[in-house]
Formats: sequence, structure tokens, C-alpha cells
Amino acid sequence: MKSQGIDRDLKAYMQLKIDLLKITECIDYCTEEKDKEYFRMKALHYSKELKKLREYIEEIYGLKLCQCCFFTESE
Repeated sequence: MKSQGIDRDLKAYMQLKIDLLKITECIDYCTEEKDKEYFRMKALHYSKELKKLREYIEEIYGLKLCQCCFFTESE
């Protein structure tokens, strides 16, 4: 059923956003530069996955998701 797929994919999308926010909090609280770099790399990976999932949801289900928190590669 299509609605179950939408629900599943939107839940995964929201969980990725939550995880990304938690990772960025870790960057703020780290005192060691190596730890900050680790969490920056992890945040970058999550950002890319979030973007892919957003594009997938928009393409498959025809939904438009908010892009207010996405950054381009140049920023």
C-alpha cells in the first residue's frame, strides 16, 4: 500500500533529521579538535543521506519537503 510506504519513508526522513541535529550538538560540546572533526564528517555524511532521501521522497511520492535547512556544497 502506497500510504504505508510514505509513512515509512517520512519517518526515516524525520529520524535522519533528528540524528543530524544530535550530531551537530556534539560538535558544539566537543573540546578536542579531532572529536569535532569526527562529528563534522559524520554530519556531512548524514546531510548527504538526508538530501538523497528527500529527493527520493519528492520524486516517488510527488511531495515537496521543506529545504530551509539544507546547505549547498559551496557553503
